Amino acid sequence: MTGLVTDAMMAEAVTAAGFAMADVVADGPAALASPSYKALESRSVLTADAFIKRMHPEMRGTFNLGAAFQAARDASSAGVGPKVFWSDEGLAAIAMDRLGQGWITARQNDLQSDAVMTSAVKALKKLHAGPVLDHRFDPFAEIDHLIATYRADGLALPDNIGWLRSLVWMAKGLSDSAELRPCRNDGSSSNLMIGPEGQVMLVDFDRAGMNDPLYDLGCLLAERTDHEIEMRPAFEAYVGHFDEVAFARARLWSHVGDMLHALWSGLMAHKSERRAVEWIKYGEWRLLRLTMALQHPLFEERVRLTAKGAA
Repeated sequence: MTGLVTDAMMAEAVTAAGFAMADVVADGPAALASPSYKALESRSVLTADAFIKRMHPEMRGTFNLGAAFQAARDASSAGVGPKVFWSDEGLAAIAMDRLGQGWITARQNDLQSDAVMTSAVKALKKLHAGPVLDHRFDPFAEIDHLIATYRADGLALPDNIGWLRSLVWMAKGLSDSAELRPCRNDGSSSNLMIGPEGQVMLVDFDRAGMNDPLYDLGCLLAERTDHEIEMRPAFEAYVGHFDEVAFARARLWSHVGDMLHALWSGLMAHKSERRAVEWIKYGEWRLLRLTMALQHPLFEERVRLTAKGAA
């Protein structure tokens, strides 16, 4: 069996969603790892009114689709995600509103706009206020699962994996002290849609689950910039003011997210059938950013600050 969604499998999803293949007017976006991590888990098609996607078999078992589809519906109900027409966990497929003319997939350069970032974090805040999801997303457990998978498959981990894990685990208290909310758990710019008047919609909830909302915020801030002074406007739009401890939590969470995605992308470089996708390039970039952050004096200072704040 192929690890990718075939034409027949895509047609099955389109039909199950209540459409015909004659309604399909275009393929969805092509897979792109670097720099925007776009369309990697699923294959998609577009009709005049709908966006229909089906997760590749090689990705099944990695994500909690029940939580993913519920989060998509909850985002829709909150007005911060496209309307969901249909979903089927068995088929690993979902159909939603295509959105209208003028809507584009966000790129990293779009996040340089304070207005876009403010809209994005306000949308996140509405998602975080939504119903409880029946799944706990624990980034630390995800990282350890990835490390175990590398070892079980006989794959080479980064040479400094012990050092990386020991330092990242200094922030483990974040998970223990978190007030859990429904989260996307993925800050990729491609998971935002920008409207013609600067509106922002959240899309792609494959990693959805209950988590610290500052994980979502921190990962999105890091997607915009490495310069923390430029993170403040969006952070303050979310929190309402500048909070040193909350900002430290968000920044530490972004480092945890870097480790998770670096390991995930490296693993997919070995396991995915899509050899042309730049898994390694994307993973190495996340690994480099993580390494630089862990070597910075602010890393340990923030570990201490958040530990004190949780006491």
